[in-house]
Amino acid sequence: MAKILTKGSKQTPNAATCLNYISEGWIQTFGRPKTLRLDPAGSFRSAAVESFCDRSDIYLDVIPGEAHWQIGIAEQAIQGVKQLMNKLHEHDPELTPEQLLSLSVATFNQREMVRGFSPVQHVLGQSPDATDRHVPTVRPQDVEPILNDTVAEFQKEAERRAVAERALVDWQAQQRVNRAMNSRRLLKCSPEQLRPASQREELLESISQSDPTPWTFTKLSEEIGGNQYEDISDEVPREEEWNRAQDASREVQPSRMRIHGKRPVPQPGIDDDIGMEEEGGNNQPSRVRRTAEQQGPRGPERERVAWSELVHESAWAVHETSYWTDEQAAVEIAIDLPTRGKEAERFCKDAQAYLVSMLKRRAVEVSEKRLSAEDREKFAAAKDKEVKNFISAQAFEALPKELQPAKEQAIGMRWLLTWKVQDDGSVKPKARAILLGYQDPQYEFRSTTAPVMTRQTRQLFLQAAANRGWRIRKGDISGAFLQGRDYPDELFCIPCDEILSAMNLPKGSITRLKRACYGLVDAPLEWYKTVAEFMESIGLTRLWSDACAWVWKPQGQLRGMVTGHVDDFMFGGRDDDQGWQQVLQLIKERFKWGDWDQDHFTQCGVQINSVPEGFTLTQPRYLDGLAEIPVCSSRKKQKGAPTNDREKSQLRALLGGLSWYAQQTGPHIAAEVSLRLSDICESTVETILQVNQLLEYARQRQDHKLVIHRCQDEDMQFFAWVDAANKNRRNEGSTQGIFIGAASRALLQGEVCTVSPMSWHSTKIDRVCRSPGASETQAAVNGEDSLFYMRYQWAEMRGQGVDLQNPSNTAAQVGGTIITDSRNVYDKLHNTVLTIQGAEKKSNLELLSVKESQMNTGLGVRWVHSEAQLANALTKKGAKELELYYKMDFRWRIVEDPSMKSARRRRMDGLTPLEQASLPI
Repeated sequence: MAKILTKGSKQTPNAATCLNYISEGWIQTFGRPKTLRLDPAGSFRSAAVESFCDRSDIYLDVIPGEAHWQIGIAEQAIQGVKQLMNKLHEHDPELTPEQLLSLSVATFNQREMVRGFSPVQHVLGQSPDATDRHVPTVRPQDVEPILNDTVAEFQKEAERRAVAERALVDWQAQQRVNRAMNSRRLLKCSPEQLRPASQREELLESISQSDPTPWTFTKLSEEIGGNQYEDISDEVPREEEWNRAQDASREVQPSRMRIHGKRPVPQPGIDDDIGMEEEGGNNQPSRVRRTAEQQGPRGPERERVAWSELVHESAWAVHETSYWTDEQAAVEIAIDLPTRGKEAERFCKDAQAYLVSMLKRRAVEVSEKRLSAEDREKFAAAKDKEVKNFISAQAFEALPKELQPAKEQAIGMRWLLTWKVQDDGSVKPKARAILLGYQDPQYEFRSTTAPVMTRQTRQLFLQAAANRGWRIRKGDISGAFLQGRDYPDELFCIPCDEILSAMNLPKGSITRLKRACYGLVDAPLEWYKTVAEFMESIGLTRLWSDACAWVWKPQGQLRGMVTGHVDDFMFGGRDDDQGWQQVLQLIKERFKWGDWDQDHFTQCGVQINSVPEGFTLTQPRYLDGLAEIPVCSSRKKQKGAPTNDREKSQLRALLGGLSWYAQQTGPHIAAEVSLRLSDICESTVETILQVNQLLEYARQRQDHKLVIHRCQDEDMQFFAWVDAANKNRRNEGSTQGIFIGAASRALLQGEVCTVSPMSWHSTKIDRVCRSPGASETQAAVNGEDSLFYMRYQWAEMRGQGVDLQNPSNTAAQVGGTIITDSRNVYDKLHNTVLTIQGAEKKSNLELLSVKESQMNTGLGVRWVHSEAQLANALTKKGAKELELYYKMDFRWRIVEDPSMKSARRRRMDGLTPLEQASLPI
């Protein structure tokens, strides 16, 4: 399709003219295209083009001017049309530009071959006849009666077409010559086609790099050597052998005949097996005599086999040169099988997947045999450091020979060598001696559950530190388990040779275990008991709400706090508080510490920084460790194709990594991660592409930070935004979103206040909900439950009275408000008495727990429209509430609206999401 839009020097069509021609000349004939690819020049840069594409649902692909490879087809076509127009103008100068353009375009459409057919044949199904008609007829019709012009004009038109076709042939030939001459300078791929290789592709490339040719003459000469050769000049045939070889009746002559067709399949003959004498037999002629069966006329052609197939086995070398020539050869890969627990269930469910996961886990370790000399020295130093830790901790007790039990009653020990990644991205060698705990005779009877600090405790600890102006510190205990209390049970062990050498004991000596070392199933629990006993001994009080948090509150006033996650601890208190500094000194003296940081540190993968307004939390490098799921270009087109087991496993791994990021610092991706996790069992290729896009979106926001703002304890309370999306998952599952923040009570008055994120969830509702009201009720009930726990823990941290028999009294000491956008839930909770009526009786019964909390703990209930609901972004993809929350520097407002207008009605009235009549934003 082509049309001259403007004429004259330096006259270019505007955007309206171009769009009008696209609508009339292309869309009315062929329909709307999916993609419009343009060079950003002239009128194509107009906003009208973008608006037109948006209205018409056309993807506007703007190509840089220097990226010729993306629009090379269009550029070549325009050059070809110009060349044809020039040739036609030279042939007939009287032709108008419109006639030249029309004839050139028609020639291209009817004569250029694309995959064996012309463009006209591709689109219309057949080529036109001599009069450009596309009407199929059985009988040939005369041309002259249907012509509007004379025969002379028709003859001129035919000559012009012939000139145009010759010009097209010349242009195509020149294009082929140009491609052949410039083939080495052509781009093999464009920059947008390049992407980083996945880990799997790197592994495949590393194992596939081999010499495609097993040998070359140059390589062969290098291996043999310049002066090494085999002299066979003395092996001259005897005269008898020479004469016999010339006699066709005595010796088989080489067959020589011309094959005119396809070579027939060779038929097996009875004379194919040619016997050869064993070594030590009589010397035989070098040629095989013709047997009786071979005489006579030429029979079927003998089967052609390689000469090596005719050589007896005894002629080959008798010494084996490869390990794999032995049929019994094998390589052992030993994996300790689990006997009970979740590991055993995983193994019974899919032994192959369990084996692969264990091998991957082993791949993290470093093989000492494969280390370089420099790295071996580094790990030797790391081993020495670990040995000193064991000796200083007196982890083993030497036993006399007569008191040593049998070796079957002792457990073994081995080295675990790894490269530990530092906070700055560098690595250092780490050697750890671990006990083989699975050999423990009392393995199944030992307790294994050990508590760790929760995310909520971390957030509340930082909020308390911000409110009181505390300095926070982080300490990492070196060799934590070795500093634990004496092991209460009797257990025998055979330590590593390096440890026995330091103890001046012979190799293989049996010792008694004195510390719960790494590898024992109950080592984490023994370490926790050690820490808990010491913290309580120096005056700290363990929280009932979190067993890994201790507070220091002399005279009932909170003045310091300690939280622990195995061997990583955070401390909060004032520098000018002498009592707190003495507590810190006792802690430092009791344990041997490695890193000890303050104000800026990384705790459990989350970087915590002190800032004037409080604290920030971020994970700047975490997403770099997550890799996209590789999908080839052909499979990307099969979006509806189901995923295989390997792709499902990759989806679980990638979504698991994104889920950790969403739980720690990225609530803005929590909803989509939760929804995609429900799609894995019935996932398709489109699911993989969506998850890859989610990873890329998260990477673009790697500088994202959560902010904990400073607030006054007396003025602070907790707010829970609750929302639900009904039946937006597979199998009619519903999603609930809960966002709990700490803010000033002024938020209840409609003011814009800072809100510190304390807890957030985006999860599937446990049961199927019949209506949106049922799902909103479930979200409100679960949100109130989380809010109750938050209020209880904060009251306990502040040092207020804790009544374990009546926890509602404790929670009532801290204000709490639940915020919903469901009128159904709000109306039921706003009434004085909740009556069980309607179809959702079960939901009403569940809502009674929220009503009870209103009466016993002073819980407040507020309603906001959906665009002022923070939890809305935790239930569905594409919601922008959290993005607005971030842009406002973690500030929000409870929008007051007595008329309870919906978000759609507010937009029609010209109101912004957080605007209210009485308090303009």
